Amino acid sequence: MTVPIRRTFRFVDWTLRPDHDPDAPPLTYAFRCLALNADNTECAARSSPSNDPTEPQTWAFAHLREHPGHTSYAEVIERPWVMWEGGPA
Repeated sequence: MTVPIRRTFRFVDWTLRPDHDPDAPPLTYAFRCLALNADNTECAARSSPSNDPTEPQTWAFAHLREHPGHTSYAEVIERPWVMWEGGPA
């Protein structure tokens, strides 16, 4: 004789938001070079991440001085997010 198994499910709303809590990781900025090398591969040079958005911009100008043809960049922003159980009412 088999005994039926009962399960109870609880549905929960979740909210995703930027993490502004005091212990949250910092928002960081970086730039990476998108220019193509002679062999058609992406340069992929990248600045160090920084909490100050102007530091990676300074890196981009220095990289351009070293590589005059490298004029295309992508900004890489890392913003911490957090999930909270229980969505807005």
